[in-house]
Amino acid sequence: MQAVYLFRRVRAFTLIELLVVIAIIAILIGLLLPAVQKVREAANRMQCQNNLKQISLATINAADTHQGLLPPSFGIYPVPVPAPNNGDADLLVHILPFIEQQNLYNLSLEPDDFAAGNHGFNGNNPTYAEWGQAGYYNSTIKTYQCPSDPTLSMGWAPSQLMTSVGINGQVFRLYAPPWNGVPAMRYPASIADGTSQTIFFTEKEAVSYGGTEWAPTNNVNIFRDWGPLIASTDNGAQTAYTGVAAIFQVTPPMGCNVGDRWPNNGATGGCGHGNVASSPHVGGINAALGDGSVRFVAQGTSPWTWWYALTPAGGEVLGSDW
Repeated sequence: MQAVYLFRRVRAFTLIELLVVIAIIAILIGLLLPAVQKVREAANRMQCQNNLKQISLATINAADTHQGLLPPSFGIYPVPVPAPNNGDADLLVHILPFIEQQNLYNLSLEPDDFAAGNHGFNGNNPTYAEWGQAGYYNSTIKTYQCPSDPTLSMGWAPSQLMTSVGINGQVFRLYAPPWNGVPAMRYPASIADGTSQTIFFTEKEAVSYGGTEWAPTNNVNIFRDWGPLIASTDNGAQTAYTGVAAIFQVTPPMGCNVGDRWPNNGATGGCGHGNVASSPHVGGINAALGDGSVRFVAQGTSPWTWWYALTPAGGEVLGSDW
């Protein structure tokens, strides 16, 4: 018997059907993308909170190690007068050994702190200084960078130098005591308002070109220098941004230019003000307190409540919006 083979005609998709399928997929992606972005931002915000917590705890450990003396926002530490093997740098350099970065800290050692605060009269004061050697200069400290910060790669400085941290200048003073009469700040004795009621660190976008006044390090937040400083009465440029004027900014717009400030190379970044804290998160800002805890401060917090939380010994009572 002759075999009979039956063939079925396979029906292909029409162009219209393909377009409908593509449109449905596009709609689903459009619906899912915001959800994915929200999950990613939530994870980033948690990482930023964890970073601030590590920094706060490291600072407390540094103070405990050095008889309660808190490191300065920028200056010599832990010996309050020029001495061999002293440090002379930003707070975030002083605490490197306390965030498991001892090897990196060692790379900052220079034979003397030439023309700076720890300089020895005989030229032989070895100093853990702000710039140090090449390996130290080019190393990225992930603990100091918030993954939500959109300005990290927008500055004129290499991204390795950048930080997303703001250092409260009311707690951490410029230059260690007795430099220019700045009083010693000790933990917890100098935090009379309570360590759980006083901000130690906040977020601050790495590049903030929005201010018209000079800000630390030319509006770029370099962790080895004093770029992270906020709310300082030791720095004349920041004095105008204390009190209610110290209120933080939330998600400043992007695209501001360095303009005529040095160095004028066309770099662009955030439009936040370099003298105040700034947050890349919608709805508020992360702040690390003196007891090592971290809280998310809502955008609607009053300027006075924020300022009261910045002052360590003002005797103020935080508002109900805290």
